[in-house]
Amino acid sequence: MRKTLFAAWFVLAVRPAAAQAPTTPAAGKLQDVEIRGVQTGNKLENVKPPLNIEVDAFETIRPALEPDQSMLLAVSPLTVSWRRTHPETLDNQRVIQPWRLTFSQRAGIILRVRDQLFAVLGRKLEPREAKAYSWNITIADEEGRIFHHYEGTRNPPEELVWSGQNDQDEWIKAGHSYAAVYTFVDPSGTPHRGVGNPLLFHGLAHQEDTGLHLTLDSAVLFGAAKTAAELEKTAGYDLLRSAADLVKRRYSAVPIAVRVFAATKELADTQAAAVQGFLLQELKTASKNVTMDGTRAAFSDQRVEIVLLNR
Repeated sequence: MRKTLFAAWFVLAVRPAAAQAPTTPAAGKLQDVEIRGVQTGNKLENVKPPLNIEVDAFETIRPALEPDQSMLLAVSPLTVSWRRTHPETLDNQRVIQPWRLTFSQRAGIILRVRDQLFAVLGRKLEPREAKAYSWNITIADEEGRIFHHYEGTRNPPEELVWSGQNDQDEWIKAGHSYAAVYTFVDPSGTPHRGVGNPLLFHGLAHQEDTGLHLTLDSAVLFGAAKTAAELEKTAGYDLLRSAADLVKRRYSAVPIAVRVFAATKELADTQAAAVQGFLLQELKTASKNVTMDGTRAAFSDQRVEIVLLNR
């Protein structure tokens, strides 16, 4: 009687659990293990399924194996983000813009003498053969007058650095064209002549006792006739901006004197005021640090000089 009652009670207790539908474990959780008891005769038995836990062998490094989606874009997101979040940087007047560079970082004018020898002869010489040539260079101004002269009895140099000044302490003028005439004499005494590229600069920088002089071409700043009262919007702004960038890079705390030479005193003063206003805006400095002066001059001598008083 006791055995019969025990068997009936066990079947009622197990059946509700067996009737439940199996559930799929959530990610990261172990599967529920269901233990069922089955009566075989008068004996109680149980069957335990094998323990099977799914493990990802690459779980810790899988994020690193995924491709960088930004590399698959046509435009780098860094570039797009920079343009969208910093558009003011492109036109910021206080940022140096190297693409407007007028003044070379290397001092002097480079004359490539040996290259000119090869160009005149129409062929390249071996170093030993080139040493036998004597040479001279004559630099002439726009009117054909000799401005400066170099010569050597042999061995034309690879390059010659000219300061832009002649023996009379005169400097070449911005906006004026100069020509370098090369003459080479071979061992037999035969001369060979050639003319290099014109030497024309819209802006020049040279150190004098009174300070660093930045000489600018008035034709670029105030039009071909040099008579405009305001700066030319494109070329004039770019040239003057290059001068301001040079000051920012090396002479930010140096007082400045603006000297303008124009057709009349009144025009010179007006142009000087325009240059002064531009520099004050660019350099973000007080008006007392940028003085101005206007002088009447002949057309060939009309120019703008920005003198950095570093002496």
